[in-house]
Amino acid sequence: MSPSKQDKRRQEERLKRLKWDLEEHQLPEDESSEAARARREQERADLIERRIQEAMANGEFDDLRGRGQPLPFNTNPYLDPAQELAFGLLQNNGLAPDWIERDKEIRQELAAARDRLRLAWQDYQAHPASEATWKAAVTQFAEALVKLNRKIDHFNLIVPIPANQRFRLRLEDELRRVQQV
Repeated sequence: MSPSKQDKRRQEERLKRLKWDLEEHQLPEDESSEAARARREQERADLIERRIQEAMANGEFDDLRGRGQPLPFNTNPYLDPAQELAFGLLQNNGLAPDWIERDKEIRQELAAARDRLRLAWQDYQAHPASEATWKAAVTQFAEALVKLNRKIDHFNLIVPIPANQRFRLRLEDELRRVQQV
């Protein structure tokens, strides 16, 4: 027998032995007391832990693929399995779906526009005579909001999860936000 067949057979025997041991430690149908059930579960957990420790001592985990590296928790339970491969390829190449990229772009542009408006408001508060500058900043912000709202409308059409849609921006709300800070 070749070494790989022997290893496979040995592994199958170990699995059968382990399965048998675990079945031996299952709760009997007639044993219903809570204390006995807890004791049997603890025995079962101890057996599993002992088997793992024995396998580690025998070096059976030494040659595992990905040893010493974080576990890949990249499966998305909410993702359609048919799209999992496509999203995995995008993620592995540092890319994201179009709707995620658009959302990121909207957030960045909004943050920059809000920062400009906040700075203009602070300048206006420090120098009330610069009201024309403040009004120009508000006009510029309003124009930016029109463009952002168009992007938000397009984003809301392509986002696959309705809960991720964005609300349109309102100038009054944004001015109130800046002036309250």
